[in-house]
Amino acid sequence: MIFVFPITSTYSKVYIAFLLIFFLFSDNLSYSQSNIDSVDLTKVLQKRKKKFIKNKYLKNIVSFNELFPKCYNEKDSSKYTIQNDIYFIDENINTVWDQYKNISLKESYSGHLVKFGFLYSKPENKLIYVNDEYSGLKEGQIIFIRLDLLKGIKKLVVAYEVANVDDENKIIQFCYMNNGVSEGSQKIMLSEAENGQTKITHRTFFKSDSKFRDKRIYPGFHRRVVSELHHNLMNSFH
Repeated sequence: MIFVFPITSTYSKVYIAFLLIFFLFSDNLSYSQSNIDSVDLTKVLQKRKKKFIKNKYLKNIVSFNELFPKCYNEKDSSKYTIQNDIYFIDENINTVWDQYKNISLKESYSGHLVKFGFLYSKPENKLIYVNDEYSGLKEGQIIFIRLDLLKGIKKLVVAYEVANVDDENKIIQFCYMNNGVSEGSQKIMLSEAENGQTKITHRTFFKSDSKFRDKRIYPGFHRRVVSELHHNLMNSFH
């Protein structure tokens, strides 16, 4: 049985009013969460907080939805520089995989070179700060960090997106964002090694407009940053 209520009825007026309020509220919530200006700098634990909203990635855009990943493209593989960094840890591979996915933001991005800024989750349309509850690494998260290079003289904001979390093959892929200096991907791949150890391979594919930067400048800095991140993860087991 189908009931049809006339538009003039009290029920219909109340129902329509409810829908209008709901959709207006939903649109406002969506806008406020994805809007760049919604970043709460009081929750960014950095001395130079404004660098996180006044950086190359966010220049001339209003919403985080305007950011998209520029991943490694196999068709143009000859244009990329490839860098491999390998680590070993005396832990079971399943334990390491679980820790890599769920380590806290504070533990992961704490060191002399790397400082955590904030995280924007596309699927949840939500900003997450270092002291917020964090449910682990998920696809669609955009992570903003600051790199302190040359003993802190040079400070850069870097953003990358979690493009893939492959539980079966134990692979995590990050992609550089549009508007950045570089494009490409980083892959963290776990495999079983001898004596119950876990082998961690961090493979980076990157390119920019400067071959000199890609060959002479970036690799050294990148290796130091990657090393600090993985050692933070390793130290979290102790």
